[in-house]
Amino acid sequence: MFLKTIVLFAGLSVAATHVAVLETVSENDLLGRSEKIFLTDKLRERAQTVLPDDLGFIIMTRENINAMLPPGKALEECEGSCLVETGKNISADYVMQARIGKFGSQLTLTAELYETAGNNLVGTFTAHKPDIEGLLEEIENRTDSLFIKIKGRKIASDKSKKKNMEENEKILIDQRDGKRYKIAKIGKQIWMAENLNFVPKDGLLNKKSQCYFDELEKCDKYGRLYAWKIAKDICPSGWHTPSTAEFEELIYAAGGKNAAGNALKSKEGWEKGFFKNANGSNKFGFSVIPSGFINASGVSWGAGTIAFFWSSTEQSFGNAFAMSVSEEGTITQESLPKRNAFSVRCVKDEE
Repeated sequence: MFLKTIVLFAGLSVAATHVAVLETVSENDLLGRSEKIFLTDKLRERAQTVLPDDLGFIIMTRENINAMLPPGKALEECEGSCLVETGKNISADYVMQARIGKFGSQLTLTAELYETAGNNLVGTFTAHKPDIEGLLEEIENRTDSLFIKIKGRKIASDKSKKKNMEENEKILIDQRDGKRYKIAKIGKQIWMAENLNFVPKDGLLNKKSQCYFDELEKCDKYGRLYAWKIAKDICPSGWHTPSTAEFEELIYAAGGKNAAGNALKSKEGWEKGFFKNANGSNKFGFSVIPSGFINASGVSWGAGTIAFFWSSTEQSFGNAFAMSVSEEGTITQESLPKRNAFSVRCVKDEE
């Protein structure tokens, strides 16, 4: 049995797509065996060019196909739905075949491409030429458009599978660096449930993105800390840095200002406050950790006792709004200097 190979596509493991180009057949022996093989090889060559293996396509070889055909199968007598059955017999997702005929003094070539799972005709074309060289030219010019349809279907299908997997696993995969983040739905919003840890292109050079105490292991623990200028546009595609209004919606959905702080804080990592444990209930899976911040003078402060998250809302030339969660569970929004480096939590764009 020709196994369904597993390949890596854009960070997601998905089944490979097998495409079988069956041997070209002709009416009344209009072409010799070597000529039919030559045309078939040209069709496979176009398939390999348009459908590369790094996108998860496998173009089945002549040996693969012949080894898997049922005994006594005569492809010369097969067309339409019969081609689909042949494709299923050899475990192909798509099957193509060209047939050579004659109309008047001209040779005709009809190429058909089927999807085996749904017994669907993906596309077809017919060409009329005086000789085999003309048919070869038609293959070069017109076959790609059929295979491009397969490519488009697979890309759309794999994106859908990727989206479903992310939603089912409750993760966000940042396509820029492959990092994975837990997510949480709170009210109508979907949030990152971990602090962003993406290194911008020039972030290490101009100190717009730093680790607490400049220690890389702190970035693994707390995420990176960003100056507002870069924080406002740092989120991956499909996500964005929240506005103050979106933070207000989060606070309301988490129980209001009196309860949201404790409900959003993680269950561990907070230093013990006066007469009580400072850890939260993490009721909604938002997991606020006490990541501290770096002030405008470059001093790291507050890890273990406080967390700040930039909003995208600007207050003035030098200030912007941020949400903070304290050791005591107090949650506030206030205007602070843009040169401070705070954490970032991204919220998903509305559909």
